[in-house]
Amino acid sequence: MEDLLKKLVYTGVGVVSITAEKLQEAVDKMVSERKMSADEGKKLVDEFFDTTEEKKKEFEGQLSSIVEKIVRSFKFASNKEVNELTERIKTLEANAGIVGEVEQSEKKVVKKTPAKAVAAK
Repeated sequence: MEDLLKKLVYTGVGVVSITAEKLQEAVDKMVSERKMSADEGKKLVDEFFDTTEEKKKEFEGQLSSIVEKIVRSFKFASNKEVNELTERIKTLEANAGIVGEVEQSEKKVVKKTPAKAVAAK
């Protein structure tokens, strides 16, 4: 899903970039043919970039809203919920007599050994 969104954004940026180049070429041609003054050409290009920036901000807002809706629809656990569940698991493991821990920084699960087996060693 994230790759799709990235591709969409990059495609949009590419289209705007190509359009800006073509606009600049057209303006340069019109200026060289004296159909437009250099100031008028600069103003036209500046207006294009201003409009593009506004549309970019609108698009980012809409995209952010869509992503938020998608995340809410999947009902992902929040960081707070994950932390609460982790604490519950640790408590349950301690109550069940299981020795071991989860190394969250490496996201690596260490093999858990029952307390009786540890005591027998």
